[in-house]
Amino acid sequence: MENNIKVIIADDHAVVRTGIKLILSGTPDIRVVDEAISGNVLLKKLKSDTEVDVVILDVHMPGRDVLDVLKDIHVLYPKLPILIFTMYDESQYALRLFKNGAWGYINKQGSHDEIIEAIRTLHGGKKYYSKTQTELIANTLFESDKKTPHETLTDREFQILCMISEGLRNSQIAKRLNVSKNTISNHRNSILKKMDLENNVEIAHYAVKHKLTPV
Repeated sequence: MENNIKVIIADDHAVVRTGIKLILSGTPDIRVVDEAISGNVLLKKLKSDTEVDVVILDVHMPGRDVLDVLKDIHVLYPKLPILIFTMYDESQYALRLFKNGAWGYINKQGSHDEIIEAIRTLHGGKKYYSKTQTELIANTLFESDKKTPHETLTDREFQILCMISEGLRNSQIAKRLNVSKNTISNHRNSILKKMDLENNVEIAHYAVKHKLTPV
């Protein structure tokens, strides 16, 4: 069978990229055509002449936040399927990423067959939902009033919460998001108020408890 599904892998860990290529090397219809070590590099490569059918994207990479990268890709290439492949707990991240342009979400602890199935599903023009994600979507529709504190945050506030939980200072977050320190401070105050928290230590503890940090 012809290699007709062209994949680009965006992950800053070489061992992960190598592992995915090894998994896909045994498939007759999927071929890795390029790699990227950050969201910025991914966007540059997508703007080049490289033909890509499916993007495999990690959540946590250097440079721009994944939500911003997703939004940019969705605007530039609205029909390009993006498969999230990450160590983050799907119950906390999947829905927000789906809302921002992801077509599928797989945990790195999943099986090899699952990633192959997901790529083929996305290439066929369909979204890929695991059983857990399907249940999450159903619960969101029927229990929209039962949100956890972090689910009340805007996308930008959620980004900043995750960065604070990583130990980044306001100045570092501001540089990464290309905004002022005052803007970050205002978002931080909003996060603390919405979630009824007192400081960055409590934010970090909350993030660990609710699996908003990598496994």
